[in-house]
Amino acid sequence: MKYLLRYIPPIVVGSLIFVITCLIKPDTLPGMPEGIPWDKIAHFGMFFMLSAVIMYEYYRIHKNSISIVKWLFWGFIIPISYGGVIELLQEFFFVYRGAEWGDFIADAAGSFAATLLAIIILRTKS
Repeated sequence: MKYLLRYIPPIVVGSLIFVITCLIKPDTLPGMPEGIPWDKIAHFGMFFMLSAVIMYEYYRIHKNSISIVKWLFWGFIIPISYGGVIELLQEFFFVYRGAEWGDFIADAAGSFAATLLAIIILRTKS
């Protein structure tokens, strides 16, 4: 129960941010310099951080008994699944948004990069 209470605020805040950003019309956002895929960089960075934070928190809680399978599940599989669900919701439920394979690939690449970094750090500590 204490873990559930610990994670409710981040889940609520994350859900609110997701819904609010999906309700904003894309043409009302300020423009960025051309030639750089800012959207994909943002997706990569957000999912890198999401996976890194999850993996760090799992490591901090289970330092003496890390289950690599559970660690990868929570820090890699869940974020990628979350990214896929977000893209599907944008395609089918939000008027101003649509799904993009590029966004999903950037999400997965960010989670993968965080996972590789976490594995490298874990191996150097062992």
